[in-house]
This record gives sequence, structure tokens and C-alpha cells, in this order.
Amino acid sequence: MRRRQRPGMAVGLATFVVALVVSAVVGLRHATLLRAHDVDSLRRAVEALAPQAAPLFALTPAAADAEIRRWAAASGHRVTLIAADGRVHADSWTTPQLLDRLEDHAEREEVVAARRGGVGVAHRKSTTTDRPTMYVAHLVGSAERPVGFVRLARPWRPSVLPWSALLIALSAALAAGLVARRLEERRHRATARHLAGWTELPRDAELESLAEEADGRFHAAREELRREVEVLRAALGEVGEGVILLDGEKRVNFANAAAARLCGGELVAGHSLVEASREPELLAAVDAAMAERRVTHAGVTTTGGGELAVRVCPLSHPLFSAAVVLRDVRGERQLERARRALVADLAHELRTPVTVLAGLAEELRETGGDGELAATLERQVRRLRTFAEELEELAAIEAGHLRLHPESIDAAAVARQVVAELQPLAGARGVTVRLSGAPALLRSDPVRLAQVLGNLVDNGIRYNRPGGSVAVEAAPEGDGVRVCVEDTGLGIPEADLPHVFQRFYRVRRGSEPDAGSGLGLAIVKHLVHTLGGTVQLTSREGEGTRVTLHFPGDGEAAPGSQP
Repeated sequence: MRRRQRPGMAVGLATFVVALVVSAVVGLRHATLLRAHDVDSLRRAVEALAPQAAPLFALTPAAADAEIRRWAAASGHRVTLIAADGRVHADSWTTPQLLDRLEDHAEREEVVAARRGGVGVAHRKSTTTDRPTMYVAHLVGSAERPVGFVRLARPWRPSVLPWSALLIALSAALAAGLVARRLEERRHRATARHLAGWTELPRDAELESLAEEADGRFHAAREELRREVEVLRAALGEVGEGVILLDGEKRVNFANAAAARLCGGELVAGHSLVEASREPELLAAVDAAMAERRVTHAGVTTTGGGELAVRVCPLSHPLFSAAVVLRDVRGERQLERARRALVADLAHELRTPVTVLAGLAEELRETGGDGELAATLERQVRRLRTFAEELEELAAIEAGHLRLHPESIDAAAVARQVVAELQPLAGARGVTVRLSGAPALLRSDPVRLAQVLGNLVDNGIRYNRPGGSVAVEAAPEGDGVRVCVEDTGLGIPEADLPHVFQRFYRVRRGSEPDAGSGLGLAIVKHLVHTLGGTVQLTSREGEGTRVTLHFPGDGEAAPGSQP
């Protein structure tokens, strides 16, 4: 099994080697430049002395020796005069008496080169000093009639690095390697941390292995996401509701076929929504949802006669800023209008048979017929008349035909009046009605508010048990008014609670000879909304029911808005 290498080791070692090689190359280059500088220095010096050397060959070696020693002292170099035949005429490092012992210089490398080109350069160990020496020789006279050569020499510094420079280079390379290793380890840890969610390999594994596994998992996840997006697009393409996804600039990112059909235009990805739809209600709902970051609803009647329910939801997504859902409600609205018309017609048509039946009951009683039969008929006629009146009133409220007469009133005073009117019924049922609270001013229609409270208190009495009670409370609350009607009666089963405000819905409790029509709470809900308030009902079966109404305070809202 191959031993796992620590992160950064290879990079640190490579950096060390590179830094060491660079330091060596720089050092050698520096030494080479120094040697070239020495050659140039000698060349300039010998060129300066060459014109002055010709007369010295006519002097005796002893006379010439004195002059070249002066030159040597001034330049710091060894000066040698070499005759044209290669014999040494004078040398600043040798006395005239020993010149005969010096070997012939005619074949010396620098002399041969100077004879051909005027100047010659050579590097070798000196036979006189036994040290590496650099020589530069210059021809005196002309190549056709040479007089001799003047040569300068100085110790030669070989092109090698000193030990101190090697140690410095080695230390610098080692430091660079350690720094590079540390940086590579840090980069490795950062990269492994980012890839941790895409691989199960340990964090000190090689980056190539981490990247390969992460890349494979990423491509698999992307492919799965692509398939999910395709399925989602196909599913949205089949739904009847229109779905539009918008970016922050209100450009269309996605739209299904139903959205294009409902908008009556082509929704092209990347184009603005206003290019496909000119409906002001739709555009206003989108603007409000994106500006205020809240869900908005709107009803849109299109230019083609369609009716749409629009819901715009702001999204927290890097690509999508809002989702628009369009639903065609034209059929629903037509059914609703037909239902309201049917209810109104039914309420109207019931009046005639109820009137006839009431007359028959009265005639039956006056002619001395069966008294029990007459009483039963009168009771059922009253129920039918109440049902027709409630049905007609509900139809008027839903159609927006209900006329309100708002004024500044005290909700506590209205509640007191309602309680006083229903005390006889409560006494007959053995139920106690209690009133509490404080003056609560609001602007509302007193007749309609009394109708709401009367309905709720009446229910609390009728659906109670002997010895039970009904508590009515009206009091200011914050900037508004709260009215509460709570009884200790039969209560409502939990399964029935979501439906109690629906028209014609009645809680089944077995035999109830005076059961209502199922319209009372529906009328309460619509009347409360029409008066600008809200209604909330809580109940537990066998324990009782609590209905709480909230209305804005005096002058805060004008009643009359439709639910």
C-alpha cells in the first residue's frame, strides 16, 4: 500500500530545489560577470600602456624594468614586456638577472592571440606564482613589423561560489520550501473544507483524489437536479393554473403554457412581464409583492373578458424573486352569480306559499278545527317565514345591496338592549344572561350590530342546558372595540368547527324540533365583515362556545366594505 504523502510536501520540496538552483545560477552568473569585468579592466589598462611600451624595447632590460615596475605599482597588476621573438624583455615580478631563466613566451596562448588579433586573453596557472592567473597581452607595433608585446596579469577568481554564498543560498532555498509547504497545506485544508460536502475521503487526502470524487458527485447531483427540473416543468405544463417565475427585474424566467394562455400573450424567457401582459391589476400586484415582500392577491378582468384570480408570492431565491399564480375564475364567478340569483329568487318565491299557509292556519283556528294541527301549522309557517327572510337578507348582503346607516354608538348600550329583549326567552329556557364591560364607542349601524348580537345571544340561549348561562361583554380594546358572547351550552364538535359559518350548515345533535335554518352564523359573518369587523369562534363539545367580535374604534374605519 502506497504511503500517503503529507499535503504540501511535494510543493515544499520542489520549491526548495527550484530556489537552490536559482540561487546557484545567480551566483555563477555573478561570478561570470565579475570575471568579465576583470577582463575588461585589464584590456583597458593594457590598451592604455601599449603606445608607451614601444620605446622600452630599445632600452636595456634593467632600464625597462624600472619603468614597468612604476606601471605595476600604479595599476596593481603584473607587467611583462615580451619581445617579438618570445623572449621576456622585462617583468615586474622578476629581476633583470633572472630573465634568462624564464621560458620562451612565443607560444603562450595570449601572445599567439595577440599576434593574430592585436589583443589576446588567457587563463591558466602561473609557473612563477603557481596561482590561477588571468593574462591580457597587446601587440606593440604592427602585425607586419611587431616590436613585441606588453602583457598585464592578475590573480584569477574562479567562477565558483564561496561557501558563505552557498550556505546563504541553501538557507534561502530551505526557507522558501518551508513557506511554500505551509502555504500549500493551508490551501489544501481550505480546498478540502469546501469539498467536504461532496466527498467522504479524509481531508488530508490528495487534492486530485478529492477533486475527482467531488466532481463525480457534483455531476451526479446536477444530472438528478436536471431530471427533477424536467419533471417539474412537465408537471407544471399540465396544470390548469398559470405559473410565472420572475427575477428581480420582473423578467420572465419560466412560464407554463397555461400562463401564456391566461395572459393572452407569449411569455418569452428573459423578456419583461409587461411585454406579455398589459393588465394594470396584475402588474400592480407584482409591484406590491416585490416592493413590500408580502403575498398579494388581485382580481383581474382581462381585455378578452376573462376573469383571473392572481396570487403573487415573493421568493428568497438567487434566480427567482417572485412567483405569480393565475387561476381562471370565470366559471366560478358565473356559478356564484347564478347561485346568488337562485337564492334571491327562492327567497322571493317563498313569500307567496308562506302567506297562503299562514292564511290557512288562521282560518283553521277560526273555524274551530283541530287546535293541535293549527298550532303545528303556524309553527312551521313561522319557520318558513324566518327562513325566507334570512335567505333574502343573506342574498342582499352577498350581492352588496344591503344599506347601512352608520353612526357613533356605544356597543355596550346595544348589547344591553339585546340582552333585555331576550331575557324572556332565557327565563323560559332556565338560562341566565349576564352583561358586563365598559362604554365602547365605535362607528357602526346600530340595527345591524344589534342583529348580530341578537343572533349570537339567541344561539347561546337555545343551544344551552337548564341552569346554564350566557355572558355578554363589550369593552374597548386597544384602538378598537371587542364584543364577546360566551355560553356554557352544548358546544360544537371539533369536526364541525371549520364549517359553522357556511350557509345551510347545521350541527347534527339528534332530534331538535326548533333547529335553525343554518343561515344564522353565515349572516353573522357577512354582517360583521360588512361592518368592518372580524369574527372568531372557539368551542368545546359539552363545555360551551365563545364568539369574539373585533371592530375598529369610532372614526377609524367606515363600515360598508364587502367581505
